[in-house]
Amino acid sequence: MSRRAPSEPQPRPPPAPPLRRRLALDPLHAIGAFALACVAASALFMHARGTREATAQGLTLRVAHPERMRFRDMERVTFDVENTAGEPCRAATLTLDEAYLDSFEEHHATPAEAAFGRFELGDLAPRERRRIDIELRGERSWLASGNATLSCDGERGVHVPLRTFIFP
Repeated sequence: MSRRAPSEPQPRPPPAPPLRRRLALDPLHAIGAFALACVAASALFMHARGTREATAQGLTLRVAHPERMRFRDMERVTFDVENTAGEPCRAATLTLDEAYLDSFEEHHATPAEAAFGRFELGDLAPRERRRIDIELRGERSWLASGNATLSCDGERGVHVPLRTFIFP
């Protein structure tokens, strides 16, 4: 057995030659990778709905609205209004910000609006519920945002923020 002297350096292997790296996929794997990329990308552009709810001063407002939608597609926004107070509300009003509605080409509401973005609901007895449906068609690509405000007798109210991203 031979031993090297402690002062001799350990031999090192020679450096690896430079190689050009290539991605090598057979056609079936390439098609599968492309299909997975398409599915992941389409998830970003799919329609998505969200629900928000707010309660204040004896009023509850629940809004189901599109969070993402495509340009020129029709989507429904549903407003559920409830008087949770023990006293009646003589003049309930739901108001939508014009900034939100202006992002849509057309909208059809049931029941009909009293004015642009304003719905007069009339009397609301304690525990009474009402529903307002609006169908919207996206006109401007980008973010539509605003508030839905429910008020009773012109005083007490509750606000729910609305945000819808409209894809081109």
